[in-house]
Amino acid sequence: MVVNRGPGGARLVETGRPGARVVSYGPHRGFVERAVAGRPGYISRTYVVGGRSYAHVYREYHYHGVAYYRYVPAVYYGPGFYGWAVTPWGAPMRYAWFGLATPAPWFGFYAGYFTPYPTYASPDLWLTDYLLAENLRLAYESQQAGNGGQAPPPPSNVQPTAATLSPEMKALIADEVRQQLAAEKAAAAQPTSSSPEQFTPGTEQLPPAMNQRFFVVSSNLDITTAAGQACSLTPGDIIQRKGQTVTIDGGVDVDVVSSKPGDCAADSRTAVQLADLQEMHNQFREQLDSGLKMLADNQAKGLPNGPAAGARPVAEGTAAPVADAESQLVAQETDAAKLEAQVRQGGVGN
Repeated sequence: MVVNRGPGGARLVETGRPGARVVSYGPHRGFVERAVAGRPGYISRTYVVGGRSYAHVYREYHYHGVAYYRYVPAVYYGPGFYGWAVTPWGAPMRYAWFGLATPAPWFGFYAGYFTPYPTYASPDLWLTDYLLAENLRLAYESQQAGNGGQAPPPPSNVQPTAATLSPEMKALIADEVRQQLAAEKAAAAQPTSSSPEQFTPGTEQLPPAMNQRFFVVSSNLDITTAAGQACSLTPGDIIQRKGQTVTIDGGVDVDVVSSKPGDCAADSRTAVQLADLQEMHNQFREQLDSGLKMLADNQAKGLPNGPAAGARPVAEGTAAPVADAESQLVAQETDAAKLEAQVRQGGVGN
């Protein structure tokens, strides 16, 4: 069992190994990772959020000796819908984020860092704010769970060089959104197979993360900057990949370009594991797909309805959730709390 405490108190607990893990962010939040029966090289993660369980599917690849998992979507849409998602509306549209009278607690907590667009000229800009908001919500709720359900305290180690999410930075993330939408449109146009693609052990394939420049951090990362400063990145921070080089230990050079108070200072350079970058790319795609589903189902109230989405299920991207995922998370959190208590009392040796 590995227990990691983030700068705001968020606790991440992990047991097992890649392909057979339990990862919890609280007693009722996290995922259970298992191999998909009958499909070598595929894993599923059963996520539990707010008492609801759902599964995402990933496929294992290798690159320069590093194993990583690549998200497999459960649905693709028709070309007309993807085209609409990047086409400006006739007039800018307003959207009521986080409720009108009672904004979500996380929104106020990060008000100095994230400001939604006042209006939206096209769906891709709404999708940009959607995925940024989802990561900040995750950061807040993880801290809240780590603090016994209480609101997280303000950061005590505020970096003077923390940088807000500027309009210029959000425009760069919007570019990544449009590029990913184009990639999904192209993938959706490919013929589908009647059976899962065969997995070939040892196959070398460039991770999609190495085609992305700007990343929204999606989980807590403890790093050391090039200047020797230990610090943390948390969901909602922005990093930029520098170059295409992967070090012998799987590291990739990145710059911190936008960060919340208390996190690594903006303009810091560090190295992040390729596997971690790929996880950020996976989360980027998952949240983008979640936002697309809202638009496809016309659930983004106040925004214009899109054309018929033409949703097409992808068999390779579907798997049944693990039935007892939530109880596994509860049990793991109970064990982690006991372990932390023993450590505080000096009851655990080296």
